[in-house]
Amino acid sequence: MPPLTPQQTEALDLFDALAEDPAINLQMTFRPGDMQWVHNHTMLHDRTEFEDWPEPERKRHLLRLWLAVPGARPLPPIYAQRFGKVDVGDRGGIIVPGARLNAPLEAV
Repeated sequence: MPPLTPQQTEALDLFDALAEDPAINLQMTFRPGDMQWVHNHTMLHDRTEFEDWPEPERKRHLLRLWLAVPGARPLPPIYAQRFGKVDVGDRGGIIVPGARLNAPLEAV
């Protein structure tokens, strides 16, 4: 990859500054029972570092659900490299090798 030009670096620095601007971003702390709905392809979002509790009964239990709804916005074909498919209503999702696909209601 060629080095970034000064103009590209300036553009990325501006992007970072805007993303970190408290006037236009939201920070939230999850509590038991909280739900958050984020559309990955229409909203810039990030996660902060998380350190779990050592005690099994206090460990975080997070369920993540990826929805691929009919009539969704089309994605560029390049996204197929990451998601497997870009078909509207059937996009696959990120599957990590060795992952067990389940959604237990109790912490495991």
